[in-house]
Amino acid sequence: MLTGLCLTSCSEDTSTYAVGDDWINSNTKVIFLDTLSVTSSSFQFDSIPVSATNRLLIGAYRDVEFGLVKSKVFTQLSNLVYSLDSEATYDSIAVILKYDGYVYNDTLQQQQFRVYEVLEEIKPEEDYYYNTTSFKSADNDIGTKTFTPHPVQEDSLHIRLNDGFGQELFNQIQKKKISNSNEFLQEYRGLLIEADDSNTAILGFSSESLVRIYYTIGDETDDIKETLDLGFSITNSFHNITSNFSNTWFEAIENQMTYLPSTTTGNQTYIQAGAGIATRIDLPHLESLNNINGTGTIMEANLKVSLKKSLSKKVLTTRDSLQFYIINQRSEIISELFNYDGITPMGFITQKEDEFNIITYTVPLKYYLDTKAADYDGDNWFLVMYSQDFNSSLDRYIFYGEENSNAYKMKLELTYALYDE
Repeated sequence: MLTGLCLTSCSEDTSTYAVGDDWINSNTKVIFLDTLSVTSSSFQFDSIPVSATNRLLIGAYRDVEFGLVKSKVFTQLSNLVYSLDSEATYDSIAVILKYDGYVYNDTLQQQQFRVYEVLEEIKPEEDYYYNTTSFKSADNDIGTKTFTPHPVQEDSLHIRLNDGFGQELFNQIQKKKISNSNEFLQEYRGLLIEADDSNTAILGFSSESLVRIYYTIGDETDDIKETLDLGFSITNSFHNITSNFSNTWFEAIENQMTYLPSTTTGNQTYIQAGAGIATRIDLPHLESLNNINGTGTIMEANLKVSLKKSLSKKVLTTRDSLQFYIINQRSEIISELFNYDGITPMGFITQKEDEFNIITYTVPLKYYLDTKAADYDGDNWFLVMYSQDFNSSLDRYIFYGEENSNAYKMKLELTYALYDE
Protein backbone atom coordinates (compact mmCIF):
# COMPACT_ATOMS: atom_id res chain seq x y z
CA MET A 1 0.00 0.00 0.00
CA LEU A 2 3.01 2.27 0.45
CA THR A 3 6.72 1.94 -0.22
CA GLY A 4 8.83 0.61 2.63
CA LEU A 5 5.92 -0.29 4.84
CA CYS A 6 4.43 -3.77 5.07
CA LEU A 7 1.15 -4.52 6.78
CA THR A 8 1.53 -7.69 8.77
CA SER A 9 -2.07 -7.66 9.87
CA CYS A 10 -5.09 -5.42 9.56
CA SER A 11 -8.70 -5.48 10.53
CA GLU A 12 -11.79 -3.40 9.88
CA ASP A 13 -14.07 -2.30 12.67
CA THR A 14 -17.29 -0.29 12.52
CA SER A 15 -17.38 0.35 16.27
CA THR A 16 -17.16 3.86 17.70
CA TYR A 17 -13.73 4.62 19.23
CA ALA A 18 -13.35 6.95 22.20
CA VAL A 19 -10.56 8.94 20.57
CA GLY A 20 -12.35 12.14 19.62
CA ASP A 21 -15.57 13.51 18.18
CA ASP A 22 -14.42 12.92 14.61
CA TRP A 23 -14.72 9.20 15.19
CA ILE A 24 -18.29 9.10 16.29
CA ASN A 25 -20.52 7.16 13.89
CA SER A 26 -17.68 6.75 11.37
CA ASN A 27 -16.46 3.55 9.83
CA THR A 28 -12.87 2.95 10.79
CA LYS A 29 -10.05 0.74 9.69
CA VAL A 30 -7.46 -0.25 12.28
CA ILE A 31 -4.09 -1.37 10.98
CA PHE A 32 -1.36 -3.05 12.99
CA LEU A 33 2.17 -2.40 11.71
CA ASP A 34 5.41 -3.89 12.93
CA THR A 35 7.72 -3.40 9.95
CA LEU A 36 8.10 0.35 9.83
CA SER A 37 11.83 1.03 9.44
CA VAL A 38 13.96 1.28 12.58
CA THR A 39 17.69 1.95 12.51
CA SER A 40 19.94 1.65 15.55
CA SER A 41 23.57 2.39 16.29
CA SER A 42 25.99 2.54 19.21
CA PHE A 43 27.96 5.64 20.18
CA GLN A 44 29.81 7.08 23.16
CA PHE A 45 29.09 10.36 24.93
CA ASP A 46 32.22 12.50 25.12
CA SER A 47 31.62 12.91 28.85
CA ILE A 48 29.02 12.30 31.55
CA PRO A 49 28.41 14.56 34.59
CA VAL A 50 29.29 12.68 37.80
CA SER A 51 29.16 15.51 40.34
CA ALA A 52 27.65 14.79 43.75
CA THR A 53 26.73 11.17 43.03
CA ASN A 54 25.92 9.18 46.16
CA ARG A 55 28.01 6.27 44.86
CA LEU A 56 31.74 6.24 44.14
CA LEU A 57 32.99 3.49 41.80
CA ILE A 58 36.40 1.86 42.16
CA GLY A 59 37.59 -1.20 40.26
CA ALA A 60 38.47 -2.70 36.90
CA TYR A 61 37.53 -5.66 34.73
CA ARG A 62 38.06 -6.94 31.19
CA ASP A 63 35.09 -7.62 28.95
CA VAL A 64 35.27 -9.53 25.68
CA GLU A 65 32.87 -7.01 24.10
CA PHE A 66 33.94 -3.75 25.77
CA GLY A 67 37.64 -4.25 26.55
CA LEU A 68 39.26 -3.05 29.78
CA VAL A 69 37.18 -0.63 31.85
CA LYS A 70 38.49 1.07 35.00
CA SER A 71 37.04 3.42 37.56
CA LYS A 72 39.06 5.40 40.09
CA VAL A 73 38.07 8.01 42.66
CA PHE A 74 39.41 11.48 43.32
CA THR A 75 38.39 12.88 46.68
CA GLN A 76 38.98 16.04 48.65
CA LEU A 77 38.97 15.60 52.44
CA SER A 78 37.24 17.91 54.89
CA ASN A 79 36.39 18.35 58.55
CA LEU A 80 35.19 21.08 60.89
CA VAL A 81 37.55 20.08 63.71
CA TYR A 82 41.35 20.29 63.50
CA SER A 83 42.65 19.83 67.03
CA LEU A 84 44.43 17.11 68.97
CA ASP A 85 45.32 16.78 72.66
CA SER A 86 48.93 17.82 73.29
CA GLU A 87 49.53 14.54 75.15
CA ALA A 88 48.13 12.35 72.33
CA THR A 89 50.36 9.93 70.46
CA TYR A 90 49.84 8.75 66.90
CA ASP A 91 48.86 5.10 66.27
CA SER A 92 47.84 4.66 62.60
CA ILE A 93 45.83 6.05 59.70
CA ALA A 94 43.47 4.38 57.21
CA VAL A 95 41.05 5.07 54.38
CA ILE A 96 37.66 3.59 55.26
CA LEU A 97 35.58 2.92 52.16
CA LYS A 98 31.94 2.20 53.06
CA TYR A 99 30.29 -0.35 50.76
CA ASP A 100 26.96 0.74 49.30
CA GLY A 101 25.99 -2.70 47.95
CA TYR A 102 26.77 -2.16 44.25
CA VAL A 103 29.03 -4.73 42.65
CA TYR A 104 29.63 -5.66 39.02
CA ASN A 105 31.41 -8.70 37.63
CA ASP A 106 33.47 -11.27 39.54
CA THR A 107 34.17 -10.68 43.25
CA LEU A 108 35.53 -14.18 43.88
CA GLN A 109 39.01 -13.13 42.76
CA GLN A 110 41.46 -11.00 44.72
CA GLN A 111 41.37 -7.27 44.05
CA GLN A 112 44.00 -4.58 44.67
CA PHE A 113 43.50 -0.89 45.46
CA ARG A 114 46.22 1.75 45.75
CA VAL A 115 46.04 5.22 47.32
CA TYR A 116 47.98 8.26 46.08
CA GLU A 117 48.22 11.90 47.11
CA VAL A 118 46.69 14.35 44.63
CA LEU A 119 49.04 17.19 43.70
CA GLU A 120 46.54 19.66 42.21
CA GLU A 121 43.59 21.49 43.68
CA ILE A 122 40.45 19.43 43.12
CA LYS A 123 37.90 21.77 41.59
CA PRO A 124 35.24 21.24 38.92
CA GLU A 125 35.31 22.29 35.28
CA GLU A 126 32.40 24.61 34.50
CA ASP A 127 30.74 23.69 37.82
CA TYR A 128 30.69 19.94 37.05
CA TYR A 129 32.92 16.93 37.39
CA TYR A 130 32.78 14.50 34.48
CA ASN A 131 33.71 10.85 34.12
CA THR A 132 36.72 12.10 32.14
CA THR A 133 37.94 14.66 34.73
CA SER A 134 41.38 13.91 36.15
CA PHE A 135 44.05 15.50 38.35
CA LYS A 136 47.78 14.95 38.69
CA SER A 137 48.84 12.61 41.48
CA ALA A 138 52.10 11.48 43.08
CA ASP A 139 54.09 8.68 41.47
CA ASN A 140 54.40 6.60 44.65
CA ASP A 141 51.40 5.29 46.56
CA ILE A 142 50.84 5.86 50.28
CA GLY A 143 48.80 2.70 50.78
CA THR A 144 47.99 -0.61 49.10
CA LYS A 145 45.34 -3.20 49.87
CA THR A 146 44.98 -6.69 48.36
CA PHE A 147 41.68 -8.27 49.35
CA THR A 148 38.71 -10.42 48.42
CA PRO A 149 35.63 -8.15 48.55
CA HIS A 150 32.59 -8.97 50.67
CA PRO A 151 30.24 -6.04 49.96
CA VAL A 152 27.22 -7.79 51.48
CA GLN A 153 28.77 -9.40 54.57
CA GLU A 154 31.00 -6.43 55.45
CA ASP A 155 30.12 -2.76 55.79
CA SER A 156 33.48 -1.26 54.81
CA LEU A 157 36.94 -1.79 53.41
CA HIS A 158 39.95 -0.49 55.40
CA ILE A 159 43.12 0.52 53.55
CA ARG A 160 45.95 1.30 55.95
CA LEU A 161 48.13 4.20 54.83
CA ASN A 162 51.83 4.72 55.37
CA ASP A 163 52.73 5.78 58.88
CA GLY A 164 55.11 8.42 57.52
CA PHE A 165 52.15 10.13 55.85
CA GLY A 166 49.93 9.68 58.91
CA GLN A 167 52.49 10.83 61.46
CA GLU A 168 53.25 14.02 59.51
CA LEU A 169 49.55 14.88 59.22
CA PHE A 170 49.05 14.13 62.92
CA ASN A 171 51.98 16.35 63.94
CA GLN A 172 50.82 19.32 61.86
CA ILE A 173 47.35 19.22 63.44
CA GLN A 174 48.65 18.64 66.96
CA LYS A 175 51.17 21.51 66.68
CA LYS A 176 48.44 23.76 65.23
CA LYS A 177 50.22 24.26 61.91
CA ILE A 178 46.88 23.12 60.50
CA SER A 179 43.88 24.48 62.39
CA ASN A 180 41.20 24.94 59.71
CA SER A 181 40.04 23.64 56.35
CA ASN A 182 41.92 26.22 54.27
CA GLU A 183 45.23 25.41 55.93
CA PHE A 184 44.54 21.70 55.55
CA LEU A 185 43.78 21.96 51.81
CA GLN A 186 46.93 23.97 51.20
CA GLU A 187 48.96 20.99 52.40
CA TYR A 188 46.71 18.07 51.43
CA ARG A 189 44.90 18.55 48.11
CA GLY A 190 43.15 15.17 48.18
CA LEU A 191 43.51 11.46 47.46
CA LEU A 192 43.32 9.23 44.40
CA ILE A 193 42.13 5.65 44.94
CA GLU A 194 42.49 3.33 41.97
CA ALA A 195 42.39 -0.37 41.10
CA ASP A 196 44.97 -2.58 39.47
CA ASP A 197 44.39 -3.51 35.82
CA SER A 198 44.22 -7.17 36.85
CA ASN A 199 41.13 -6.63 39.01
CA THR A 200 37.91 -8.41 38.05
CA ALA A 201 35.18 -6.29 39.65
CA ILE A 202 33.75 -2.79 40.00
CA LEU A 203 32.71 -1.94 43.57
CA GLY A 204 30.42 0.82 44.78
CA PHE A 205 31.22 2.87 47.89
CA SER A 206 29.24 5.49 49.75
CA SER A 207 30.19 9.16 49.58
CA GLU A 208 30.23 8.94 53.40
CA SER A 209 33.62 7.21 53.21
CA LEU A 210 36.47 8.84 55.16
CA VAL A 211 40.08 8.91 56.34
CA ARG A 212 40.49 8.04 60.03
CA ILE A 213 43.46 8.88 62.26
CA TYR A 214 43.84 6.57 65.29
CA TYR A 215 45.64 7.93 68.35
CA THR A 216 46.06 7.35 72.10
CA ILE A 217 45.85 9.68 75.08
CA GLY A 218 47.81 8.42 78.07
CA ASP A 219 46.02 8.18 81.42
CA GLU A 220 47.17 7.30 84.92
CA THR A 221 44.96 4.22 85.00
CA ASP A 222 44.32 3.30 81.37
CA ASP A 223 45.13 4.60 77.87
CA ILE A 224 42.25 6.18 76.00
CA LYS A 225 41.87 5.28 72.32
CA GLU A 226 40.53 8.10 70.13
CA THR A 227 40.00 8.86 66.45
CA LEU A 228 39.90 11.92 64.21
CA ASP A 229 37.90 11.61 60.99
CA LEU A 230 38.38 13.48 57.72
CA GLY A 231 35.33 12.90 55.55
CA PHE A 232 35.13 12.68 51.79
CA SER A 233 33.83 15.99 50.47
CA ILE A 234 30.39 15.38 48.96
CA THR A 235 30.82 18.18 46.41
CA ASN A 236 34.45 17.43 45.52
CA SER A 237 34.55 13.64 45.26
CA PHE A 238 33.87 11.82 42.00
CA HIS A 239 34.85 8.83 39.91
CA ASN A 240 36.87 8.92 36.71
CA ILE A 241 36.08 6.12 34.23
CA THR A 242 38.35 5.04 31.38
CA SER A 243 38.03 2.35 28.73
CA ASN A 244 40.54 0.60 26.53
CA PHE A 245 38.61 -0.41 23.42
CA SER A 246 41.50 -2.12 21.63
CA ASN A 247 40.29 -4.99 19.44
CA THR A 248 36.62 -4.14 20.03
CA TRP A 249 33.93 -2.55 17.85
CA PHE A 250 34.34 0.68 19.78
CA GLU A 251 37.95 1.18 18.72
CA ALA A 252 36.56 3.13 15.74
CA ILE A 253 34.88 5.78 17.92
CA GLU A 254 36.47 9.22 17.61
CA ASN A 255 33.85 11.39 19.34
CA GLN A 256 30.16 11.32 20.25
CA MET A 257 29.19 11.92 16.62
CA THR A 258 30.77 8.61 15.59
CA TYR A 259 27.88 6.18 15.17
CA LEU A 260 28.40 2.45 14.78
CA PRO A 261 25.35 1.05 12.94
CA SER A 262 24.14 -2.27 14.28
CA THR A 263 24.64 -3.68 10.78
CA THR A 264 28.40 -3.19 11.23
CA THR A 265 28.61 -4.49 14.81
CA GLY A 266 27.25 -8.00 14.43
CA ASN A 267 23.61 -6.87 14.21
CA GLN A 268 23.81 -5.75 17.83
CA THR A 269 23.72 -2.47 19.73
CA TYR A 270 25.33 -1.72 23.08
CA ILE A 271 25.10 0.13 26.38
CA GLN A 272 27.82 0.52 28.96
CA ALA A 273 26.90 2.85 31.78
CA GLY A 274 29.64 4.97 33.28
CA ALA A 275 31.79 4.67 30.17
CA GLY A 276 29.11 6.54 28.19
CA ILE A 277 28.24 3.95 25.53
CA ALA A 278 24.57 4.17 24.54
CA THR A 279 22.21 3.08 21.77
CA ARG A 280 20.76 5.63 19.35
CA ILE A 281 17.43 4.79 17.67
CA ASP A 282 16.12 6.46 14.53
CA LEU A 283 12.68 6.12 12.95
CA PRO A 284 13.46 7.56 9.50
CA HIS A 285 10.25 6.94 7.56
CA LEU A 286 7.42 8.03 9.84
CA GLU A 287 6.19 10.45 7.17
CA SER A 288 5.32 7.46 5.00
CA LEU A 289 2.20 7.05 7.15
CA ASN A 290 0.86 10.11 5.34
CA ASN A 291 0.82 8.12 2.10
CA ILE A 292 -2.03 5.95 3.35
CA ASN A 293 -5.32 7.05 1.76
CA GLY A 294 -7.61 8.78 4.22
CA THR A 295 -7.20 10.62 7.48
CA GLY A 296 -5.50 8.66 10.22
CA THR A 297 -3.94 8.80 13.64
CA ILE A 298 -1.56 6.72 15.72
CA MET A 299 -3.57 5.03 18.44
CA GLU A 300 -0.69 3.18 20.07
CA ALA A 301 3.06 2.90 19.48
CA ASN A 302 5.57 0.69 21.27
CA LEU A 303 9.26 0.16 20.69
CA LYS A 304 10.48 -3.34 21.52
CA VAL A 305 14.13 -4.17 22.14
CA SER A 306 15.41 -7.59 23.13
CA LEU A 307 18.43 -8.11 25.31
CA LYS A 308 21.01 -10.67 24.33
CA LYS A 309 21.88 -11.73 27.82
CA SER A 310 25.41 -12.71 28.75
CA LEU A 311 26.18 -16.34 29.48
CA SER A 312 27.80 -14.92 32.62
CA LYS A 313 24.53 -13.34 33.73
CA LYS A 314 25.25 -14.04 37.41
CA VAL A 315 28.06 -11.47 37.39
CA LEU A 316 27.03 -9.29 34.42
CA THR A 317 23.58 -8.53 35.77
CA THR A 318 20.94 -6.39 34.05
CA ARG A 319 18.03 -4.39 35.44
CA ASP A 320 14.28 -4.48 34.96
CA SER A 321 13.99 -1.14 33.14
CA LEU A 322 15.75 1.14 30.66
CA GLN A 323 15.81 4.92 30.31
CA PHE A 324 15.12 6.92 27.14
CA TYR A 325 15.90 10.52 26.20
CA ILE A 326 15.60 12.62 23.05
CA ILE A 327 18.85 13.73 21.39
CA ASN A 328 19.72 15.82 18.35
CA GLN A 329 22.01 14.97 15.44
CA ARG A 330 25.06 15.90 17.56
CA SER A 331 24.04 13.41 20.28
CA GLU A 332 23.19 16.24 22.67
CA ILE A 333 20.29 15.55 25.01
CA ILE A 334 17.48 18.01 24.33
CA SER A 335 14.63 16.54 26.39
CA GLU A 336 13.40 13.72 28.50
CA LEU A 337 10.96 11.30 26.92
CA PHE A 338 7.39 12.04 28.06
CA ASN A 339 3.92 10.63 27.50
CA TYR A 340 0.63 12.54 27.30
CA ASP A 341 0.28 12.51 31.09
CA GLY A 342 3.61 14.31 31.50
CA ILE A 343 5.18 11.18 32.96
CA THR A 344 8.58 9.92 31.85
CA PRO A 345 8.02 6.40 30.49
CA MET A 346 10.59 3.69 31.07
CA GLY A 347 11.32 0.64 29.02
CA PHE A 348 10.04 -2.22 31.16
CA ILE A 349 10.42 -5.97 30.71
CA THR A 350 7.36 -7.33 28.91
CA GLN A 351 8.71 -10.72 27.89
CA LYS A 352 11.19 -13.07 29.50
CA GLU A 353 12.29 -16.42 28.11
CA ASP A 354 14.83 -18.09 30.37
CA GLU A 355 15.09 -21.06 28.01
CA PHE A 356 16.52 -18.85 25.26
CA ASN A 357 18.22 -16.37 27.62
CA ILE A 358 16.10 -13.52 26.19
CA ILE A 359 14.57 -10.45 27.83
CA THR A 360 12.40 -7.99 25.87
CA TYR A 361 11.80 -4.40 26.97
CA THR A 362 8.89 -2.26 25.72
CA VAL A 363 8.59 1.54 25.84
CA PRO A 364 5.48 3.52 24.73
CA LEU A 365 6.26 6.15 22.07
CA LYS A 366 2.92 7.60 20.95
CA TYR A 367 3.54 11.06 22.43
CA TYR A 368 7.09 11.11 21.08
CA LEU A 369 5.96 10.21 17.56
CA ASP A 370 3.14 12.77 17.57
CA THR A 371 5.45 15.50 18.86
CA LYS A 372 8.28 14.57 16.51
CA ALA A 373 5.92 14.77 13.53
CA ALA A 374 4.59 18.19 14.61
CA ASP A 375 7.90 19.87 15.50
CA TYR A 376 9.70 21.86 12.80
CA ASP A 377 13.00 20.19 13.74
CA GLY A 378 11.52 16.76 14.45
CA ASP A 379 13.44 15.15 11.59
CA ASN A 380 16.60 15.74 13.62
CA TRP A 381 15.28 14.00 16.72
CA PHE A 382 16.53 10.60 17.81
CA LEU A 383 16.04 8.42 20.84
CA VAL A 384 18.92 7.43 23.08
CA MET A 385 18.59 4.33 25.24
CA TYR A 386 20.69 3.67 28.30
CA SER A 387 20.52 2.02 31.70
CA GLN A 388 19.53 3.23 35.13
CA ASP A 389 22.23 5.01 37.16
CA PHE A 390 24.04 5.79 33.92
CA ASN A 391 26.58 8.00 35.75
CA SER A 392 27.04 5.81 38.84
CA SER A 393 27.24 2.23 37.56
CA LEU A 394 29.06 0.19 34.93
CA ASP A 395 26.16 -2.03 33.86
CA ARG A 396 26.50 -3.31 30.30
CA TYR A 397 23.85 -4.47 27.81
CA ILE A 398 23.88 -6.05 24.36
CA PHE A 399 20.69 -5.84 22.25
CA TYR A 400 19.55 -7.46 19.04
CA GLY A 401 19.54 -4.96 16.18
CA GLU A 402 16.78 -4.29 13.67
CA GLU A 403 18.05 -6.69 10.99
CA ASN A 404 18.18 -9.89 13.00
CA SER A 405 16.26 -12.69 11.39
CA ASN A 406 14.70 -13.95 14.61
CA ALA A 407 11.64 -12.76 16.47
CA TYR A 408 13.70 -10.65 18.87
CA LYS A 409 14.89 -7.98 16.47
CA MET A 410 14.40 -4.34 17.43
CA LYS A 411 11.08 -3.10 16.06
CA LEU A 412 8.36 -0.48 16.32
CA GLU A 413 4.79 -1.73 16.70
CA LEU A 414 2.07 0.72 15.64
CA THR A 415 -1.68 0.59 15.86
CA TYR A 416 -2.87 3.07 13.22
CA ALA A 417 -6.50 4.02 12.71
CA LEU A 418 -8.01 5.35 9.43
CA TYR A 419 -11.29 7.15 8.87
CA ASP A 420 -12.82 9.11 5.97
CA GLU A 421 -10.90 6.87 3.60
